[in-house]
Amino acid sequence: MAAGLLLASALCGPSVSAQPRTTGHPGASPAALHPMLRIDGAIRAPDGAGLIEFDSAALRALPQYTVRTRTPWHDGQGHFSGPRLWDLLEPLRPAGKTLRITALNDYSVNIPLSDLQQYQPVLAWQLNGKALSVRNKGPLFLVYPFDSYPELNNPLYYARSIWQIKTITVE
Repeated sequence: MAAGLLLASALCGPSVSAQPRTTGHPGASPAALHPMLRIDGAIRAPDGAGLIEFDSAALRALPQYTVRTRTPWHDGQGHFSGPRLWDLLEPLRPAGKTLRITALNDYSVNIPLSDLQQYQPVLAWQLNGKALSVRNKGPLFLVYPFDSYPELNNPLYYARSIWQIKTITVE
């Protein structure tokens, strides 16, 4: 977990603490004590390992972006906010060409790394200013800017817009 905080600190500056958390902190919520996202595979984490875990605080400490777009799963245009997935992966120097992204229910999709550079999808943890819950496609939802790129409005990219993300494996 400290590596996730180290990466967030490297991306955001010294304001992010890389101190390890203790699971016995009396005021900590259960969600704050567990990793929200695991990235593994062909990466180089700051501590030299091929695995990095982020908790919600580390993800929220990264630069945040908002994609204003319509999706097939929501009424009207939504404002989806979170870090760009490429911004999260680039410092890890991904050596593969594909991401296998897996959801909480073990559903997975393969996404070419080139999508991240070309379309800059957001790893959204908020919709219209409110944190996404598991019931509402959270805690993390990969959102492409569908309204900005008409070519994204097709079943291929809808399938790549996975929600309830738990693991990203660089292959």
